Amino acid sequence: NVYASRSYLENSNFLNNDVSDSRFRQAVLVTDDGSACQAASGGCAPLNIFGEGNISAAAIGFVNIGATNVTKIEQSVYNGSITGDLPFAIGDTAPISVAFGFERRQDESSFRPDSFLSSGDVLGFNAGKTTVGKYDVDEWFGEINIPLLEDAPFAQSLTLWAAVRASDYSNVGNVSSSAYALNWAPNDMFTFRVGVQDATRAPNVSELFLGQANGFPGAVDPCSVDGAAGSAPNAALTALCVAHGVAPGQVGVFTQANSQIEGLFGGNPDLQEETSDTFTLGVIMQPIDDLDIAIDFFEIEVEDVIDVLGGGLNNTLDICYNQLRNASDAFCQAISRRPDGNVDVVNILNENIGKRELSGIDLNVNYVQDFDFGFFGSGSTLSFSMRSTFLKKFEETPVVGLTSVNKCEGTFGQTCGRPRPESLYNTRFTWNTGPLGVSVLWRHMIEVDDDRIENEGVVANTLSVPRLDAIDYVDLSLTYQYSDELRINFGIKNMFDEQPTFLGSVQQQANTYPETYDLFGTRYWVSASYHFR
Repeated sequence: NVYASRSYLENSNFLNNDVSDSRFRQAVLVTDDGSACQAASGGCAPLNIFGEGNISAAAIGFVNIGATNVTKIEQSVYNGSITGDLPFAIGDTAPISVAFGFERRQDESSFRPDSFLSSGDVLGFNAGKTTVGKYDVDEWFGEINIPLLEDAPFAQSLTLWAAVRASDYSNVGNVSSSAYALNWAPNDMFTFRVGVQDATRAPNVSELFLGQANGFPGAVDPCSVDGAAGSAPNAALTALCVAHGVAPGQVGVFTQANSQIEGLFGGNPDLQEETSDTFTLGVIMQPIDDLDIAIDFFEIEVEDVIDVLGGGLNNTLDICYNQLRNASDAFCQAISRRPDGNVDVVNILNENIGKRELSGIDLNVNYVQDFDFGFFGSGSTLSFSMRSTFLKKFEETPVVGLTSVNKCEGTFGQTCGRPRPESLYNTRFTWNTGPLGVSVLWRHMIEVDDDRIENEGVVANTLSVPRLDAIDYVDLSLTYQYSDELRINFGIKNMFDEQPTFLGSVQQQANTYPETYDLFGTRYWVSASYHFR
């Protein structure tokens, strides 16, 4: 099999009817009588922000701007592979099957904001610079599946599978990955499987070349009164804070100006690949017809994790002031302060940081049942599927060798970032009868706690939002096959209008974590597809 593909995407994002920060400041700086701007350049019209209806059309026209950013992604793939059976087998088993081949990929992407966005002149949007970059990779790969036993006592089948991939990246050089799995089915009811894998992941274009942009995550300054947590700072911390610009006598005394601290984010062309080791152990059970149950234990360790410096802004502050306490170290060098002693900005560009360890159990259940009754003069079929994950461990070590290990299972917050529930359930019921299909998806996430409780010993009742409650989302979709060519779909997302718990200063965005929780409430969609014959 040989193929070549070429993909191209261009996305233009228009931000209309926003406000220019610089023009807003110019327009509110008016003469004493309020009749004109002090600086009349650019056609400035005075902006009266006091009282409803007092902003003139001319002022609106002056401060109103539209902004545009354009994203382009290109990829070329050239692939050739050979698959087949070897002319021999082990005993009376099926033949040994193999596959091997070669692939070349070229990836290129760019993100280009206009001058308003790149300079940070659009209210509500942080400044972000252009991202442009590309790389290519040549890969050789191979797989083999070896039947060891078939129809033997206590071994209806026993197979060994292995795969290897060698890659040559233009940006990180030569890397390799391999995987091995043993599958044993003693009878029709059970199949046991065990696997090990060592893998590599090279940094992508965004991680390498992302244009620098500022952000404002929640963080605690260890030199402030909040960072001191009610106790007097020790001499080493005091000396470092003073060396960084905090006034003597103010360490552990001054109040942090804002619960959010500015960080400078961006790519790093010197990134190296991540490496990981994975172990899995599982069983597939088929106790009755049409019922499949799969249980898999997984344990994963990733080293040289690609993340921002220190794994986050709050982590970087903690590593500098509470662990390393070395003004010449990269973590401390990344921090600058204002003349009043508050942190000005922390440079946390992408880096290969320490390691990440996680383990847990995946549980998947599938069941299908046919019925004699239904609509449209036909029977019906009910199917049930559940996908669930139970997270036992999720730990991050920003710097190997330091004592700091962030325990993130079942938490969210300034150290661990987005919520990582200890259990997740996705359950779907689908009923099909004739041309009609009805499907209900129920997503359940259990509660998560502020990570400061686990990692810093903070008492829960001293936090404004110590816990994000469990949440349930229910989605409904209907499909009607009107004809062989036309299919009509209708759906409702978040039927019961579940709202996230609002967070305040430890939010990611929009007073919550939009990666995890639904922001928009109940919404409806409709679509149709037509197949031309």
